[in-house]
Amino acid sequence: MVQIVVTPDQAKILTDAEDCVEIVDAHGNRLGFFARPFTEQDIAVALKRATSDEKRKSTREVTERLKSMEQK
Repeated sequence: MVQIVVTPDQAKILTDAEDCVEIVDAHGNRLGFFARPFTEQDIAVALKRATSDEKRKSTREVTERLKSMEQK
């Protein structure tokens, strides 16, 4: 695995982020994303949703809906 050492300022940004962080180079080209680890609360919410009876949509249904929204 490749390891990159970040500055203390960059580490604080990553640590404090509540959502994904997009990583870009000096020209703005996307290099990737940094996602914080799942918390116990995240896992509890996911388990609750997975065991609920709420209606779900398939990946195909979601993809089709998003494509239809792009055409408008």
